This record gives sequence, structure tokens and C-alpha cells, in this order.
Amino acid sequence: MPTNRSLGEQLCLHCGLCCNGVLFKDVELQAGDDSLQLASAGLPVRPARSAGARQKFSQPCAALCADNRCRIYSDRPERCREFECVQLKSVQAGEIDPATALRTIERARQGADRVRSLLRRLGDANEDVALSVRFNRLKRRLERDCRNDETAENFAHLTLAVHELSLLLSTKFYPEPGA
Repeated sequence: MPTNRSLGEQLCLHCGLCCNGVLFKDVELQAGDDSLQLASAGLPVRPARSAGARQKFSQPCAALCADNRCRIYSDRPERCREFECVQLKSVQAGEIDPATALRTIERARQGADRVRSLLRRLGDANEDVALSVRFNRLKRRLERDCRNDETAENFAHLTLAVHELSLLLSTKFYPEPGA
């Protein structure tokens, strides 16, 4: 019988949404994180923009490998160490079975793929930027200059796809506030 830990590892390696720019647009470093070490490992650490702000690095994470493994796993930032999505917590608590979690993960991955496809169709092929950032940038651009009905229709499809994905992520992946 697999342990809760090995089940969690299987889920995480199938998923990767917390690292690939679907769930988060960036990761805020914490007091114990070594920003110089992370930068030397290839993470594009941005300086804090104001007093009291923290350094960050953008998602998708530069340390995420194609198989959803983290190439800096043992040295990953504190936020990455602490984060557990609702699917993982639910499987570990025995509230849902791994097969149900995997189906939910697959639905989210398909939703993210649909959003990516629509973004590309509308001219945004920058896969190195989080989905939310790409969507918001495209939205601002099209609000200024949407030249034809086909573009407007594709943007409507994109908006619905983003909304559907956001609903799924908010209910099945993000922890409850304060949890």
C-alpha cells in the first residue's frame, strides 16, 4: 500500500500546476531564502520594488523540468516547501482517492491547455509567462485595439476558458484562506 507521501509525490509529478504558471504568477521569497543561491541556480530573482516588499521570481519556474520534477528541490524556497494544494491535502487526509484527484488535475491541465491555445491564436505565444499575466496583458491590448469580429469572438472564448479554469482552480486547488 503506498504511503500518503508517495501518493502525494505521484500527484505532484502528474500535476505541476503550482510551478508552471497556472496557479501562481510569481513566488515571493521569505526571510530564510537565499536569493543569491536561488539566482545562481537559474531562478530570475527580482529585487523588491518598495520598502517592506520581498524579492520574487516569476512563474513558470525556471527550475521546473519537463517531468514536473524540480531541479533545485532540496534547495527550493520556503513558499514552495510549504505549499500544498487542496487536491494533495484531500488525498493525504483520505477525503478523496488518488484517481479522483488525478481526474481533477487532468481537467485543470486541459483547461490550461485550452487557455494557452486561445492565447496563441490571439497572438501571445510567450510560454515563459504565467497564464494570468498573459491573459491580462492581452486583455489590455485588445481593449485598446480590437480590430475585427474574429478577434473579438476568440477573445470571448478565451475569457470563458479563463473563467472556467479560475473556478476550478479556486475550488479544487487553492487552500481556504487562513488554512
